[in-house]
Formats: sequence, C-alpha cells, structure tokens
Amino acid sequence: MSAKNINEQQLHELVASGKTVLADFWAPWCGDCRRIEKAYDQIAEEYADRMEVVKLNVDELEGIREREDIRRIPTLRLYREGQALGQIVEPPARADIDGFLASVLPAKEKADDQHVYDMIIVGGGPGGYTAALYAARAGLDTLVLERMSAGGQMALTHQIDNYPGFAEGIGGYELAEQMQKQAERFGAKTRTANVHGINLQSSPKVIRSSEGTFLARTVVLATGANPRPLGLPGEQELLGRGVAYCAACDGMFYRGKTVVVVGGGNSAAADALLLSRIVEKVIVVHRRDTLRATKVYHEPLMQAANVEFRWNSVVTELVHDDVVTGVRLRNVRTSEETLLPCGGVFVSIGRQPATDLVAGQLPLENGYIAAGETTETAIPGVYAVGDVRTKLLRQVVTAVADGAMAAHMAEEYLSGV
Repeated sequence: MSAKNINEQQLHELVASGKTVLADFWAPWCGDCRRIEKAYDQIAEEYADRMEVVKLNVDELEGIREREDIRRIPTLRLYREGQALGQIVEPPARADIDGFLASVLPAKEKADDQHVYDMIIVGGGPGGYTAALYAARAGLDTLVLERMSAGGQMALTHQIDNYPGFAEGIGGYELAEQMQKQAERFGAKTRTANVHGINLQSSPKVIRSSEGTFLARTVVLATGANPRPLGLPGEQELLGRGVAYCAACDGMFYRGKTVVVVGGGNSAAADALLLSRIVEKVIVVHRRDTLRATKVYHEPLMQAANVEFRWNSVVTELVHDDVVTGVRLRNVRTSEETLLPCGGVFVSIGRQPATDLVAGQLPLENGYIAAGETTETAIPGVYAVGDVRTKLLRQVVTAVADGAMAAHMAEEYLSGV
C-alpha cells in the first residue's frame, strides 16, 4: 500500500474531518524525498488503520510552500483533530519518523531476533550492499541494517560519471536501488532500522536497533560519513533558512538567487556545477588559490558564465535576520574582511566519519576506523568498508572493492581458515 498523492484542498478536507493525518510535502527532484519514499510507503501500510498517510508534490501546487510554511523538504507534518501537532524535516532514518509518530500514536513493539546471522552489515551504501552481494552469493546468511534507503551519500548524488559500466553516467539513487536488488536476488535481507548500540566483543556479536536486537557471527561496518559543518554560530538554526548541505536536495529552493558554495573538493565542484543550472549566480569560496577537485570539474566551472570564485578566503560569519542574507569572508593571506550578500550557503567542506557506534571498541585514526586493504579491524570478525575506514581514496568504486574484500575475509574467518 502506497501513500496517496493529494492536493492542498484534499489535505484541508482531511484535516477538517478530525482524522489523524500524516502529510509528506515533497518534490520529484529532491534526493532526500526519494530516499524516504520506501519507508514512507511502509508507514502508510503499517499505520493504515490508525491514520491517513498522504503526499503533496510542492512542484505541482503553486505557492503551497509559502502558504504552508514549508522551508525544507521533505517535511512530514502530523495533524490530529483539526490541528497541526508537529513535524519532522529531512528525517535521517525510519526510526526518527517512528519516534515522531510515537508521541501521538502507540509505538509498535519491537521483538528481539534471536536468530544468529552469519553476517550483519550496518549501513546500506555501495560498500555495504556489495558486501551483502558477495556474502549472499557465498551462501552466508546475510542481513543489511539500513536506517532509511539504499545508497547512503551516493543516493544524493545527481549524476555519477566515474563508476565503470555506465557510459552515459547514472543517478546515484538509481545505482543504489540496483545494488540493493542485486544483493537481495541472491538472498540478502534488508531491515529498515536505526542502530543505536553494538557489542563487538561478545560472541555472537550483538546489535541493538530500533527494530530490536540482532545477533551475528561477523559484522561489516559501512556507516559512511556525514557532512562536516562550518561550525559557525547559528548554522544549525539556519538550516532551511539559507544554509544547506546538499545541492541536489535543496538547490531548487534557491532558483533566481545568488548562492555561495563553500569548499574546493569534488563535492563542492559538483554542487557548484549543479547550482549553476538553477540559480542566478554561484560564488565558490575556497581557502586555497586553486580547486582541489579533479581536473574534470575545472574547465566546466571556469566556463560557466554565472560562476565566480573567491580564492584564499574562509567564511567567518553567517549574516542573517530570519534567513541568510550574506556571509562575512576573511582573506587568509591579507586578513582583509568583506561582506558578501547572498541568498543561500551550501556547505561542502568534507565529511565526518560516522564512528560513534564503535567509539571505545575499535581504534580510530583521525576519526576513521583503523582498517587496511583487507578491511579487517582490531576485532576478529569485524570489518570496516567505504568512507568510514582509513584509506587514501573515498569513491564509490573503492567502497564496492572494500565490500567484496570484507565478504571474502568474513568467509575465511567463518570457515576457520
């Protein structure tokens, strides 16, 4: 059962009826909207007897974002007895949506799963689903725990041109879906769950999640990395009010505006190119005097008529009232400060490895899980793949290589080799 697409008048009628209504304000171009689609449809089925679960396409309903005060999408808003009770914006995990709903509706009981899997993979990005594919093909009883949908950061990438086999490139979301389907064709299972605790020292290893407790002989950590913030005052409060971390997700909200992209790596360059096709002007702010991004990005950016650069500069302040109105820059060579008016700031200065789950259990190097090319960690039977492990190059192709290696090493471990 899928969530129903409705219009604004139908929403008002449902709300006026006094029913409990969960409404998803979304758009087809929004990467995060696509990421939550499967989980949202699951909610529509699971809560069918308790509330109406609907969707409204903000692109098709002119002016709805202003009338309903939708600052970022997806926004999930809950109504009951004719009133809006609250909302959750860009939920990172299915468990966050469940937790939000539990404040009004009885929470579902989560039964512990006492079955012992050969392998549990925490994270459904390219490294995680490649590990699942290779493990399942080798006959291992394999489970992937993913908090929302396949792909991780890759799913938010508008176009991937450097993954072999796709001459015209492929969307990150589409590639992620194919990876999940391929792994599941060979018997790997997926559970949508938010993992909040792991005991890697026990035998079997114990994983506690929003969907209960799971047991495994081996564990693959594919938790990826999260956007690194600027760390400036007001940054989190201004999310959706001029601060963003994903051009593919939020770029359309800034059509006709001047925006700043902070960073000089591949992600920043890709964001700047994407935004140059949407907004009036893109200003790239980078602390060095040349981009760190690979050469393939340099020429298109330099040729884009509406892209300019502020070299040797860092953002020291987000200027704002209710929304961002500009940024203050400091030249790292001259210390000169300037005020740069803009309507939005896209932060793309790297990512922070998601290692909170294993803090104190595994050694870290600069925040990353210490693991070499075999992906083995300091604990036998535990492997780290993709962006979360120590490595020189973090790309989709290196993540899938990690996944294949982790499955191979786990197979040897389980056979006692």
